[in-house]
Parts: sequence; structure tokens; C-alpha cells
Amino acid sequence: MADSNASTGPDAGSNADPDEPSSRLAPASLIETIESLEFDARETEAAVAGGLAGGFQAALVIQLYDTDAIRRVGAIFGVPTLNGGWLAMFALGVLFALPFSVFVSSSIDAFVSTVMLLSSRNRLLRKVLVPLLKRSALTTTTLALGNGYGVVVGVILSLFLVPVWLTVAMGVPMAIPNVTVGGLVGVVAWALYGGTLGLVYGLILEY
Repeated sequence: MADSNASTGPDAGSNADPDEPSSRLAPASLIETIESLEFDARETEAAVAGGLAGGFQAALVIQLYDTDAIRRVGAIFGVPTLNGGWLAMFALGVLFALPFSVFVSSSIDAFVSTVMLLSSRNRLLRKVLVPLLKRSALTTTTLALGNGYGVVVGVILSLFLVPVWLTVAMGVPMAIPNVTVGGLVGVVAWALYGGTLGLVYGLILEY
């Protein structure tokens, strides 16, 4: 019996040893998963906050230019009022902010490499960018990416999608592309939206 116990003891120990690392790995992988989910949630929170802030700024610019223009934005969602226009701008701000985090993740490395290359060749650019990157690298990068993103959104939305929708669905004839003062103001408004989005997004994630 003693021999039997002695022989089974090492077997039990050898069976326990392979199980022990897996039991240790399970909590580790769980922690990594939780941390990943928390980071993703933080990115989403940053995008939503930036989208709301950017939507406010874009709506303000559009209303200051033409109050009827903000009502037309609301009309796209079936609420052709001032309040409807503002709510629509907030909704669009959040809607366009969510893909921004994907855009940042996919393009930030290439953007930083390009900035470093340009700054190494241009002394003036280096004097401006290096202190900014040292002080707040992520926010500086997302601010620049946000400005570019906002311009693209503004061109697509203000010059093409909105006039197409108003012409086809609302029966309001508009030039396509809408290269008018109103259309260009829309592009500027969404460019400012992108800059604000990138600034708030970077600040929340960095600090």
C-alpha cells in the first residue's frame, strides 16, 4: 500500500504540474481581456465626448452663418426646427466620431513616421513639432488627424450627400457638388468639428 501510494504520489504531482500553469494563465488572460475591454470602452467614451464637443462647434458655425441651414440639417431627420437641427448635429457628431477611433488606430503609425521624416528635413517644422510631441504626443497627433478627417467628412457631407438628399428626398433643388458659400461654410464647420474631436479624443486618452 505504501508503494502504491508512493508510486501514485509522483503521478499526481506530475498531473498537477501541467495543470498549474494553465490555471495561472487563465486569470492572466482574463485580466488582459478586461484591460482590453476597458481600453476599448475608454476609446469609445473619448470618441463620444469628442463627437459631442465637435458637433456643438460645427452646429454653432452653421447657425452663425445661416439659421435656416441648421434647420435644413434637422429636416434631413424629419425635424425641420432649430432644436431638431442641433440634435441632428450632435447625433452626426457622435456617429462620425466612432469611425474616427478606427481611423486613428489604422493611420497613426504612418502619420507619425511622416511627421518625423518631414521634421528631420525642415528645421522650422522641427522647432514647432518636437516640443509639441514631447509635451503631448498623442493629443498633437490626434488633433492633426482630426483636422484631416473633418475636412474629408465636410467635403463628402456638405458638398455631396446633403445636397443629394435635399434634392431627391426633400424636393429642394441644389447644385451637386454644392460649391457655394454655404457648402464651403459646411466644409469649414466640419473641419473644425474634426479638430475639436481629435483634441478632446487625444486629451481624454492621454490624460
